[in-house]
Amino acid sequence: MVRMGGNVKELKDSDFDNVISDEKRLVIVEFYTNNCPSCVAIAPVYDKLSEEHELDAVFTKMNVQTYQSIGMRYGIMGTPTFKFFCGGKPIGELVGAIPATMLRNSIKDFIRHRSECMGKSTRLVYEIDGYG
Repeated sequence: MVRMGGNVKELKDSDFDNVISDEKRLVIVEFYTNNCPSCVAIAPVYDKLSEEHELDAVFTKMNVQTYQSIGMRYGIMGTPTFKFFCGGKPIGELVGAIPATMLRNSIKDFIRHRSECMGKSTRLVYEIDGYG
């Protein structure tokens, strides 16, 4: 794992399963590509959010061009895709060029409701709208 800007860690395929399954905090994975303009545009926001919420969540990135098997496993069709994991299970996602406010509020929602997914095998039962 390599540290990026802020508290964002770059995941390799060998790190991925351990990070999402062993972590007790919310895990956010941004699936990106190097030639994605929306990924570049949202990077400073993601870095800042990683600093603001470092006690509540783990912020990571994974290049889906380099690690295609992980992207295929989770059905990543576009970038950026922010996938949220709790207790080793995917609990939600945001795809594409999303507004910074939606990313920020969605992360806050997932952190607030994190305890509801620990130990369960299903998605969270409340609606996350990203608008606060």
